[in-house]
Amino acid sequence: MSLIPGAQYGHAVSYLDEHCRWMKRAGRAKHTIKARRMYMHYLSEHLKRDPVDASTDELEDWQDTLKPSNIRYSTSVIRPYYKWIHQKGYREDNPAALLVTPQANRGIPRPIPTPELQAAIRTAPVRVLPWLLLACWPGLRAVEIANLRREDFVRHHGRVFVHLRITKGGDERMLPIAQQIWEVIEPLMADSGPCWQRERGTGPVTAQHVSQLCNDHLHKSGASSTLHSLRHWAGTRAMEMSGDLRLVQEMLGHRTLEMTSLYTRVAPQRLADLVDGLPELTAVLRDVSDGPGLCAA
Repeated sequence: MSLIPGAQYGHAVSYLDEHCRWMKRAGRAKHTIKARRMYMHYLSEHLKRDPVDASTDELEDWQDTLKPSNIRYSTSVIRPYYKWIHQKGYREDNPAALLVTPQANRGIPRPIPTPELQAAIRTAPVRVLPWLLLACWPGLRAVEIANLRREDFVRHHGRVFVHLRITKGGDERMLPIAQQIWEVIEPLMADSGPCWQRERGTGPVTAQHVSQLCNDHLHKSGASSTLHSLRHWAGTRAMEMSGDLRLVQEMLGHRTLEMTSLYTRVAPQRLADLVDGLPELTAVLRDVSDGPGLCAA
């Protein structure tokens, strides 16, 4: 059975179709459902049989074949399947319940350097320019850019807003579009329906297509960054301008403040200004440096 283009799987996975229908009813994103299918079939290829009756030892052996950087994600994708078949009564136990994964490392935000961003925008072809602008302000993801429709852009009290209906987590949100950005991107969009059509074939562009074209242009313009780094830039700049992490969370569409913090880089100079500006200690340290105690030490 072919589940994705170019993929053939030799072993069936019991209850997987039913499980994926349950995921759809539960509102899981399409890419999440697709990943569940893919990774369960990857597991079946490793086991060389239906993984429905896999033991904990077998799942741990499968983990041992993965790169350390992939263990956490891969395990998180297959674990819910086993929890679900256990809860449905299709198995008496949950073999994935005790699987261990490495602790997640706190990532460092990597915003594109502003000069590189400016150079990329100045030299961007009309095909890529609106995508770069929407990625860097207000920080849209590739999947959000690719799925935009002309009717998603609305005016409210004289401002242009975009209604994001297809997002990474499935949560819709409404964001304002800066007037200067709107004036550039409006003439480059379709008059109705999907904003961006494929250059070859029919239908709207995909998130992968948006990412690939933008990344190609970024690298040609001299940047070492990728499209997603523009989203990091948006989060960092928004935090610098507002100082309000909750506001930035809403703009980026994160469910947790912890996730937003991974996208917002605090400038080292701001940290330096912070530690140098504690008024409660400034006067005390001045007295210490003027007195005999420091010299005696």
